[in-house]
This record gives sequence, structure tokens and C-alpha cells, in this order.
Amino acid sequence: MTYHLTIHKIDQSCLFELAWGKGQRLTASLAFPTGLLSLYETWRRAYLGYYKQSLQLPPPPPPPPSSLRGRPGVAGQVAAPATDWHSQLVQAEARLLSEFHTWLKHADLFDLREELRRMAEDTQNQALFLTCTPLDLARLPWETWEFGAQVPMVRSPATVRSATANRKEFRRGKARVLAILGDDTGLDFAQERHALNAQRRLLDIHYVGWQPGENTAALKTRICEAIADPQGWDVLFFAGHSNEAALLDGQISIAPHTAIAIKELSPYLRKAQQRGLQFALFNSCSGLDIAQGLVNLGLSQVAVMREPIHNEVAQVFLEQLVQRLARYEDVQTALLGTCQFLKLEQNLTYPSAYLVPSLYRHPESVPYQIQPTKWQTTLHRWRPTPWEATVVGAIGLLSLLPIVQDSLLSQRVWAQAVYRRVTGQLGQASPIVLVSIDDRTIQERGIRDPSPIDRGLLADVVTQLGDLDAPVVGIDYLLDRPIDAEAEAELRQALEQGVEQAQRWFVLVTKRNRNPGADWLTTHPTMASFNWSLEGDSRVPWWHVSLRGRSGRPLPFSYQLAIAHHLSQNATPEGPRPDLQSQTSLEAIVEGYWQEAYSGRAPISQRANLSIPANLSRYLYQRWLHPILDFSLPPDRVYQTIPAWQLLQNPNQGLQDIGLSTLDGQVVMVIAGGYDEVSDDNWPLPAALVHWHGQSGILTGGQAHAYMTHHYLTDHLVMPIPDLWMVLAAAVGSKAIALGFGQRIRRHPIRSRWIFAGGVTGYGWLCLQLYVSGLVLLPWSLPLLTTGLLLLPFTKEKAQ
Repeated sequence: MTYHLTIHKIDQSCLFELAWGKGQRLTASLAFPTGLLSLYETWRRAYLGYYKQSLQLPPPPPPPPSSLRGRPGVAGQVAAPATDWHSQLVQAEARLLSEFHTWLKHADLFDLREELRRMAEDTQNQALFLTCTPLDLARLPWETWEFGAQVPMVRSPATVRSATANRKEFRRGKARVLAILGDDTGLDFAQERHALNAQRRLLDIHYVGWQPGENTAALKTRICEAIADPQGWDVLFFAGHSNEAALLDGQISIAPHTAIAIKELSPYLRKAQQRGLQFALFNSCSGLDIAQGLVNLGLSQVAVMREPIHNEVAQVFLEQLVQRLARYEDVQTALLGTCQFLKLEQNLTYPSAYLVPSLYRHPESVPYQIQPTKWQTTLHRWRPTPWEATVVGAIGLLSLLPIVQDSLLSQRVWAQAVYRRVTGQLGQASPIVLVSIDDRTIQERGIRDPSPIDRGLLADVVTQLGDLDAPVVGIDYLLDRPIDAEAEAELRQALEQGVEQAQRWFVLVTKRNRNPGADWLTTHPTMASFNWSLEGDSRVPWWHVSLRGRSGRPLPFSYQLAIAHHLSQNATPEGPRPDLQSQTSLEAIVEGYWQEAYSGRAPISQRANLSIPANLSRYLYQRWLHPILDFSLPPDRVYQTIPAWQLLQNPNQGLQDIGLSTLDGQVVMVIAGGYDEVSDDNWPLPAALVHWHGQSGILTGGQAHAYMTHHYLTDHLVMPIPDLWMVLAAAVGSKAIALGFGQRIRRHPIRSRWIFAGGVTGYGWLCLQLYVSGLVLLPWSLPLLTTGLLLLPFTKEKAQ
């Protein structure tokens, strides 16, 4: 919404008229302070005195030219006593602003000030247009009027006869700048050139100006032709001497003793305006007439100095303004920031300088802004705000903490278990049977110390499994130490008998030695040979499937079981099989056959191999894209359990209890059943399994291996998308929403919250179903937290 404030001074009274919206209007009449203009004149004398004498540039001998960018008057020859102009200027400024602001706080302006305050609080309002008549009233520092949040006050002339070009988009890439350097008597334009040339990556600058010995008529022609250049200009810049001339719309000095009126330039300026000229900057003295005349011609916006300006101040002003424009600030914002810089950081050196600049705009104009190239524009729009950077950085770091990851994963998989129960999507069953050596088995066998496990017990279990036609048997006990030669001979005999009679597949375990540099702990040769048995790594990475592919590490135990099951159920004459007479490692034979028979289309998922992101993320202590143990599956879909004592005493009843009549086609794992001596192989029951069991308990290493084996057998490898990736994706999505719908969210915060709640619900359902159908785990807690916090400012701003 646009606000227009018009102030007319008639005799000793001022009429204030504020108009906005669809015909809304406020008026107030207030007596003009009798001493205000005299205070202004006192300030102006002190201002001119300070900058003419205290900051006089070192002059060439005689006579010294003035460093003010206006024509000096005739100076007398009588030396005046030294005056502290700085002190006088500071005092005069304070008295002027005090009287000015006291007047503006009059009770008769209360309603008008309140409306201006409301305008300032509404971020949709970008500026207040001010029109003052007569010219003496316009000389006052209206930009210092504070009525709430800082909103740029721009000026507009009382008479505007020409329409401005409707340009909502400006030239992309480099802005074309015509820099007219006028009469440099007593001035130095080197700093202006340096400030402009420093931004040549954004500005296409063309200089035109007087050269010694040049004919003034030719110079005027050259300047006029440059202004009307067919390619057009975005910015017109003038540096030099200028002055007010009401009938001529101001005039500028283009060479020593040569001035040209704005009215003389008006035909060429009209052409420039039609060809794209948007902004004019006159870094010269007393430019009120110039600004009003140019806007009257239809020029979009003009920045001028209302008073004489010292050369050094003009240089500092231009340098700051150009730097801000190069940061893609619009002219309005850049000019306000430059004045703030002069006030807060340069006021001791250049007192009152911040009061002098003013921006005039056509009422229908759009603030000019240098437009970067398309990719720069996009990059600039997508640049994160401090709040966005803080939120994403904090949550991103949080997502990298393993303790946070484990906690979120546990809750996520628990929710998945609940979803499976509600929807009945319980997953594919697998042919896994666990033979659990539990406390009762140990007690009934009279085993005093079950660590290491009694080899005779294992021999009896293996023999019984052979009688029940188990084709694949995995023993989740490390058999690296000989402790009982007779029992170990029985175990070896039972294993060899199974291989000889039924070509039974046996998979044993190996474990990394905790001593640095030591070899792996493997099955002792008195109990088995790897020429007719397989061996797998017994490690269970918590919450994740043990994958193949790490150099120097044996294949996972569960993977070997899955391979053995596939080969036993798909036996071919040329396929590998356990053979007591083999002189070659059975694993080497299997690997060779596997590569030859299934190259590029192996029945075990390619996701069983350690991916490059998963491998590299280990250096960050992460497990990116590393398949997880899916505890959302109910245990009875993964494995069936027979206690070892029941297998030995009443095997038929044990099979009947789990719905089987034989173990043919099954993968049997002999595991530790959670007795105290194997507590290192036990973990607290995950929340998802607590949901299925109905109570807390422990998860044994053998049960974890059963889940891994199930995942390999059924190609059920759930790929978790890293929290950090989804946090970044949520940040990008939130930024897109903010850019595309930020204003709508501000206008309708309640509706937006309902939409957000619906989006959260939809995303939650998508995550749950994609987990089941696509085997992809999308995190939801941190991404949704990221989105909520990033969009929070849009919902709060209007609500307040």
C-alpha cells in the first residue's frame, strides 16, 4: 500500500494531508513555528562555515578555490577571528532538530502520527511519499522524522506532468551507467572514478566530460548525444558543481564558466527515460530544483543533495552508496543505509552530512535495483537468512550425533511396527529355525561352565539336526580353542557325517581378535575344515545389517547362511557342494561359481554390498545408506525357536510346536539362549520388539543374526536416508515454500497451520508406507522440526 503525505505552508500555517489505500485520507492544520526557519538559517551558516574553512582542501596558491560543489560567493579580504565551526554546527543541528521534532509531536498531529506508525509496522508498506511546498519547507530535514519502525521517506514534487515507464523488471547483467564529470575547479573526481570502477563486474560505465581546450558548444553536443544514446542507460551520474534555478529546473556546470540548464537537456533526458533510464544521481550541490524537474519529466527516481556538499563528503557518500547497490540493495534502501553510515560512523568528521541527501521518486515508480544475472538472482533469493542458517546448522549438527540417531531410529521403527500391526502388512516369512541353548538345556546336561560351550552338546545337536534333514546349519559359537579332545572329535565326526551323507552345509563363525595386529579367531582345525564348511563374521553392528565388501574382513555369517540356503535349494550338477575330499576352500569355490553363474544378476540383493557413501561415511562416524535391522517385522515372521533340550528329548513335539514336520528346506541356527555367561552377546530389546513381545527383555546375538539372514533371504534390505540429507532437503523445500507462498502464509496464518498439519500427516503416511512398499526409511522428526522452525516467522509475524 502506498502512503502520500502532502504538506502545504500557507502564511504561518501548515496543512498536513495523508492519503492512502482506497480513498482514505487524514488532514490536520498546524501553526508553523516562527523561529524554525531562522534556526534552519543558523544551522546552514554553521554548516557552510565548517565545510568552507575547517575542511578546506590544501589549495594551490592564490586564490584558493572552494571545495564545496557549488559556486562560492564573493569573499571579503578582512581576516575574521578563528571560529570553532564544529561546535557551532553541532549546537545548531541540535537546536534545529529539537524545534523541528517538537513541532511534529504537536497534539494536532496525533491521529496522523498514529496512522504513520501503523504504516511503519506493516511490512507491506515500502515507503512514504512526501511532498512539500513551498521550496523553503522542502529544505527542512524531513527524513529525520521518526514515527515508529524505520521506513524510508522519499520525496515527490508537487507537479508531475509526465508518466514514468512501467518497469517492474530492469536490465539484467551489467547496468549501463553514464557518468558525466563536470567542471572540476577546486574538486577531485579521482575517488568517484575509483568507486565506480571498483564495481565494473556489475556496471558498464561510460564517462563523458570536459577536456582542456575543448569547445563548450562541442562539449554540450557530446553530452546531449551521450544522454540520448540509442542503447539507453540505467543510471545517470553527475559529479561537479550545480545550483538551484527554479525557472530552469536547476543547472549543472559542465566546464569552467559553462553551465547547462536541465530544461536544455530535457529532450535528451526524455529519450533516455524512454530507453530505460531509471535512476539519476547528482553528487553535487543544491539539487532540489534538479530533482523536481527530472521527476516532472517522468524520470523514475533522482538522488540529490539539498545543500552544498563538500568534496570529501561527496566521495564518501558515493563510495558507500555504490557498494550497497552492488549488494543488490534497491536505491531507496541503499540511500537510507548510506545516510545511517554518515550519521553513526562519520558524524565526528562530517557533522550534519547525513541530513543533506534526499531521494525523489515518481509516485508510480518502482525502486531501482541492479539486477544480477539469472543464476545470481536465483542464488541471491535462495541465500539463507541468519535464522535459517542457525536452524539448519543446529539441527544438522544434532542429526550427526550417534546417540540422537539411535534414539530417533528406535522410535521410527517402533512407529513402523505399530503401522504394520494396524494395516496387517506383516512382511514375508522366512525359513529360519533357531535352536536355542538356554539355561534349562545347560542345567539338564549338567554343564558346570558353559563358556566356552560344551563341544559334546554341540555334537548331539548337530547329529539330531541331521536326523531331521536340516540342509543348512549355522553354529553361532566361536570354536577357536580346543578344550576337550574327545568331545571335539565327536563334534567333527557329526559334522563330517552330515557332509558325507547329505552334503549338508555348515556355516561356522569367526571373530576379530581384540589384540591389535592379531589374526582373526577362527574354528580350530580339530573340529572342522574350511574345505567343506563355510565361515562368517559374527559381528552384529547395532541397528544395521552386516554387509559384504570391507577389505580384509570375512563375509558376514548371515550372508553365508543365505548363500548356503540358496545353493542347497537350487542345487545343480555343476554347482558347488560340500565335499570331504576337497582340497580347495569351499568359500573360494562358492565365490568363483557365484561370480560366473550370477554376474550382474545375483539372487542376493546388490544392496548387500557396502556402498561407496556408506563406506566413506564411516570416516564421519556415520552409517549413511547402510541397511538397517528391521525390527518392525514381528519375530514369528522372521524365525521360529526350538529350545535345544526339547530338540534332543522330544524333537517331533518341538517341530509340531512351530508348525513343522521336518527341517527340510530350513536354515537352522544354533545360538546362545541368553544365559548369563554370554551377556556380552545380549542387548536391551528395541522398542519395536517390545511392542511385539508386549514386555521388555533382551535381544540375543543369534536373534539379530536371524533378522539379518531373513533380510538376505527375502531381499528385505531397508535403506535409511540419512537425517542430515533430509534436514537439508527440508531446508530447501521450506525455502521454496517461503519464496513462493510466504506472503500467503502471512495473510492466512491459521489456514496455513492447518495446511502444515495436513502436510505433516501426509508425509507421515508416505514415510510409513514407503518403508513397507519401497524398503526406504525416510526420517521424519528432524525434517519436520526443520520445516516448522523455518516457516515459524511467517506464521508468527501476522499473528502478533
